[in-house]
Amino acid sequence: MTEERTTVYTDGACLGNPGPGGWAWAVPGGRWRNGAEARSTNQRMEILAALDAARTLDGPLEVVSDSTYVVNCFRARWWEKWLANGWRNAARQPVANGDLWRPLVQLYCDAPGRLVFRWVKGHSTDPFNDLVDRLAVTAANAQRGGEGDQPPGPESLGLADARAPAGRPVASGGRSGGAPAGGAGPRASQPSPRASRPSPGHLPFPRFGAAGGTRLRSGGDADAEAVLCLWRVAGAPPSPTDDVAGVRRLIGRDPEALIVAEAGDELVGTVIAGFDGWRAHFHRLAVHPDWRRRGVARALVEEAERRLLARGARRAGAIVVTADAGAVAFWEAAGYSAKSDARRYTKEFTDL
Repeated sequence: MTEERTTVYTDGACLGNPGPGGWAWAVPGGRWRNGAEARSTNQRMEILAALDAARTLDGPLEVVSDSTYVVNCFRARWWEKWLANGWRNAARQPVANGDLWRPLVQLYCDAPGRLVFRWVKGHSTDPFNDLVDRLAVTAANAQRGGEGDQPPGPESLGLADARAPAGRPVASGGRSGGAPAGGAGPRASQPSPRASRPSPGHLPFPRFGAAGGTRLRSGGDADAEAVLCLWRVAGAPPSPTDDVAGVRRLIGRDPEALIVAEAGDELVGTVIAGFDGWRAHFHRLAVHPDWRRRGVARALVEEAERRLLARGARRAGAIVVTADAGAVAFWEAAGYSAKSDARRYTKEFTDL
């Protein structure tokens, strides 16, 4: 039985930006929590609100925020580019607020599908967005936090976007700009993430290879972290070799073995095509969920086959999870057949 997803609203505020900050989250009709940071920015408070909610609440979460900075990090997958660039932005500078982004991205990758993000227009008609706004402003002004099992009533909170005693304006959700330092991501004037959200069962983008900016290339050392995160997001079964050292060891031994698919600057698929001079093997064919059924996997396999043939391979095998009907159908459609007269035996050297 699928575990029910909890909706949690998050927001941040800052007196002066930079200045004393506050953050808050609340589950409609349930738990809430807020906190403060003496010297902060609105963007830091927005991230910290989402991070604390993800750390505190159990199970699948829908994080609702009026911050395009937070929502687009995951909806537009800015984090993949940051990982690929070693946590540096397009200007080759360290990603702003990396001390908060890193643990939030790690939580997102560690449990694929647990966290989803939804944008809501700030200061509109959503009562729960207004509630967390007020809770964040209250924490920023008081410089202390609180929590409870039921959100406090509006009468016990100050006005949204209240002013600090010294007259410094409060910067709160969705007002400090939507793009991270370095210019990654859309401008605030562009459509909201909800406006660009694909309809279920509909592909709003061309198939891989038919759209500009899509390409296949060999993976390099700098891709290791992004590759590992893609495998987790794609739901690839974990193995003892799934670490940065293992990926880089593979690349060092065979620079053509790891093939990655990119759409723009985003890594959307991988396959490992190994050849030991005797036989070729496929491993880690993985595609980002947002790019499935657009020809990414077929493009990867066809490129891998081209490379293997050029190296003299005459036969290739793939390890396919038989319980995954989609994977079985894909490999059969690609011309591969299951062997019923053999069984795979493995031994983990970590057990020795």
